[in-house]
Amino acid sequence: MNRRTYLGAIAGGATAAIGGCLGGESIDSDDHPVAAWADGTIEFALPPFQDAEQLEAQYAGTFEWIADGFDEVDSVEGTPTTSYSAVVESVVQGHTELANLSPVIYAMARDEGIHPLAINWSHGSDAYHTYVATRAETDVEHLADLEGKTVAMVDPLSTSGGLFPRYMLSEAGLDAGDVDTEAADFDIEWSFGHDASLQALENGHVDAAAYGDFQHPDDDAIVKLAESDPIPFDPIVAKPDTPETVREQMTERLLETPDEALEDHRVDRYGPVEPGTYDPVRDVAEELGIEIADLEEEDGDESD
Repeated sequence: MNRRTYLGAIAGGATAAIGGCLGGESIDSDDHPVAAWADGTIEFALPPFQDAEQLEAQYAGTFEWIADGFDEVDSVEGTPTTSYSAVVESVVQGHTELANLSPVIYAMARDEGIHPLAINWSHGSDAYHTYVATRAETDVEHLADLEGKTVAMVDPLSTSGGLFPRYMLSEAGLDAGDVDTEAADFDIEWSFGHDASLQALENGHVDAAAYGDFQHPDDDAIVKLAESDPIPFDPIVAKPDTPETVREQMTERLLETPDEALEDHRVDRYGPVEPGTYDPVRDVAEELGIEIADLEEEDGDESD
């Protein structure tokens, strides 16, 4: 697989002016700042780590809760994406008002003017882990045993399904490659979904798989080989040039999301984003050779 680098050409479009996407002179920004900012409809970019229909169903309660909290906001609409580059570009360039970003994408793109509003919590925590697992029937017992094997991963820029497992395998003594090179000691099969990565393992197509711990099955046939250090869950962010008043109101609304709005969601609640939360993620990205300022999306990479 060719080098996959992302976030290209976003610097020029990163400061998408709010006025340019309003057309909304009919909504008074003093009386209804959120509605004016979104021109009546808030578009929310969803990452590709799960089936798009499932994600939209999970977020339905949150979307309804947000929309009901602001006069003149007609709805919050989920915008599925097909790659991790697409979801960040959508919000950085102002095509969507909000986005759920993977931890590494946020850590890389935070200097582009996006605003963190809240961090997702799941299973009572604001952090999770990468699991690298195999089938119980294999002879793989340690990460080092994956030399010469095939490992399913999610996406080159998935935090728990790409960067962290490569870092873990590198720490185990294997050549896992980096942003410029392929892994030399094992093959990577990119599945473009945590569920798809696990499924490739369950179906016997690969020797091991990496995915977020939230995907791990309650099944003795799948054995965890290793887990990463804690990874902060993904944040919800707002596009550049979002007014401070809007950011404050959106954050307050998210933090007040009731349990009933999250009944079908993988998220338990939304919490505040503390300074430095994503620094360890950025450190791993840089360890693997990702230089934030030099990232550029390759033309023709539409298969994600």
